[in-house]
Amino acid sequence: MSAHEIDDLFDEGVAPWDGRRVPMTLLGGYLGSGKTTLLNDLLRRTDRPIAVLVNDVGEINIDAALLRRRSADTIELTDGCVCCSISESLGTTLADMRRRPTPPDHVVIELSGVADPAQVMPWAESDGFRLDGVVVLADATNFRERLADERTRPLLSRQLEPADLVIISKSELVTADELDAVRAAVANHAPDVPVVDDLDGSLGSTLLDLGTRREHDATATPPPSLLDPHRTEIVPLPRPITSTALHVLLDDLPDDTVRAKGIAEGPDGSRLLIQQVGRRRRIGPLPQAEDQEPTDLVVIRVSRPEPQRLQLGSAPR
Repeated sequence: MSAHEIDDLFDEGVAPWDGRRVPMTLLGGYLGSGKTTLLNDLLRRTDRPIAVLVNDVGEINIDAALLRRRSADTIELTDGCVCCSISESLGTTLADMRRRPTPPDHVVIELSGVADPAQVMPWAESDGFRLDGVVVLADATNFRERLADERTRPLLSRQLEPADLVIISKSELVTADELDAVRAAVANHAPDVPVVDDLDGSLGSTLLDLGTRREHDATATPPPSLLDPHRTEIVPLPRPITSTALHVLLDDLPDDTVRAKGIAEGPDGSRLLIQQVGRRRRIGPLPQAEDQEPTDLVVIRVSRPEPQRLQLGSAPR
């Protein structure tokens, strides 16, 4: 089903939220890859009101001090975040969200462990939303084993195919050689897709939080912390800039770039919203509801850290 066909199912004649489109991230990965753990960390980390759609809201563990209200299928937090179980269907859940008077700053959907992200992607382009990216987790402890199994290999391949970014989870539990082998296996099935190791368990939620829109600034990023595993760089955008020159500039970004965003000024004075997540690039007119002045390009890079592990038979000093 296409995005237009989906819109027809829920068309009420007026675009929600005055035409603003909320970034939506799809979080995929096989059973047990760590999606729920990552989402729990994201809800604790984010400083903006986001919506997280999960298969079982009971699996979300939130500090009681952060809870505003909790029901069988919804958690509301004191900071404005909402966590909902996907109800009868994803379409019904998104239709309910469109009826909220104020949109979230980001929607993250946890796909089931046996879901094909490509089947859900059209929903992310339905009325009121735009696809920010498809992030897939690969469990370092069993990914290669699953790929070698004829029963699970086809599904893992389908999950990786539409990925814009792959995060290797539980990488601290394997040796450096095993981690290299997992990275090679991922690269074989998803060439040209950035792959990052979540060695300390916080990188995944940090990268998801970078997709959250900050008020009045489409290029703003979360407040930095001392332990951030990424770095932010500013690349000047000529004003105006042609479409060809803009694509050349984006093509020349470093290989470890996981996200880039900015607002460019076209030759005719129009403003263009630039959103790049991994290999997914989107350049389009800046919605009137999000109007702001042109900016430079904000580039997020994640260099591969050197694993810090104890050697077998050694003891910490």
